[in-house]
Amino acid sequence: MTWPLSRTLSGRLVAAATLLLVLAGGWGCRDDGADGVSGGTAGSTVTPPDAGSQRPVSPPRPLMQVAKEDGSGDFEVLEMTAGDLRVAAWDNSYSPNRLSGLRSLLNLRDAPDYDAFRVALNFEHVISGHHRSANDFSPRQGPYHLKQSPDGGVEWVRRASDSPWKLDSTMRIRLSAPHAIDFQFSCTPRDAGLFGDHGYAVLFWANYMNPLTDIGMHFRGVTGPDGDEQWVSVQAPRTDFLHRHGGVYRSRDSKRLPFDDDHKSPWNVASYRYPRFTRPFFFARAEHGMVLILMFDRMLSETDEIRFALYRFQVKPESRRPAWDFQYVIRRVETGDRYGFRGRMVWKKFRSREDCLAEYDRWSAGLSQWSPGAAGRSSNLRTNGSR
Repeated sequence: MTWPLSRTLSGRLVAAATLLLVLAGGWGCRDDGADGVSGGTAGSTVTPPDAGSQRPVSPPRPLMQVAKEDGSGDFEVLEMTAGDLRVAAWDNSYSPNRLSGLRSLLNLRDAPDYDAFRVALNFEHVISGHHRSANDFSPRQGPYHLKQSPDGGVEWVRRASDSPWKLDSTMRIRLSAPHAIDFQFSCTPRDAGLFGDHGYAVLFWANYMNPLTDIGMHFRGVTGPDGDEQWVSVQAPRTDFLHRHGGVYRSRDSKRLPFDDDHKSPWNVASYRYPRFTRPFFFARAEHGMVLILMFDRMLSETDEIRFALYRFQVKPESRRPAWDFQYVIRRVETGDRYGFRGRMVWKKFRSREDCLAEYDRWSAGLSQWSPGAAGRSSNLRTNGSR
């Protein structure tokens, strides 16, 4: 797949102009109240006007590349398109005022004027079970390099020397026509002792949505220890202090994570007892009849797991802006071991719950077993479907 990038822009003035052209800004900080990869066909699918139309349709504006001025070869902005999608990837240069990740997602066929979110796939936290100042927002601080990857995608690279957790990490994305974004994350801790006696690491990604009518998250799951698998819809109710703004959903066989009494952000570690999901994907309805589907190549293993999270910090009567998030949990961090996962985000018209399940089934059926590296101490096997 080729992503055409028509021109290269540099300089802070151009970056500011790009901001006006490309995206609406957003703060994205929850605590301050502010706002296998497959190929595809490049290009926009904007259709020409009807023969009888008196209103001309402007051609799509050129895709943007905003290179950093330091000569590193890194970028501040890389915009791309494939099939029906047009997205913009941003680096960490202006964080926390402007967050890294995907700062725009448009489906040019189904909802060309509706941007799904303020920012998505934003690597937000690395969290241990102990009281640490670095538990909150550490990936937003310091360099987070945005590069073009050799396969034609883009990647965010974080060096261990730039991380208070001494964690090397890379997040790669690539568009897959007509309406999917494939992503792959890998990381290597250089000092497991930083994660303390509890030994685990919670790596947390945020997806901050634009205002919605329905904030619910939907997945296949169980509502009790002896329940059968069924469709479950959740809205992250306030059940106690730890869930006063929403919280975390874990898979059926997952265990709770222990944390110290003086933990700085325990709501990002504590999880609801039930319901629990039985397949590693969820979908959520958006405006203009759209749906966002997030799916993962694993659910639970001896080494790692995926968790879902729904937070209501910005769900107000006047504006309902949920955060549909996810976590990657390394159960026991080991120095020098390599960890990671793959996932897919789909943005398209909603048809039915069964259609969302079919999207996941088609994708997961095409995945080969994948382990982030031979250094890992387990096979990282996926857990798909029900028992």
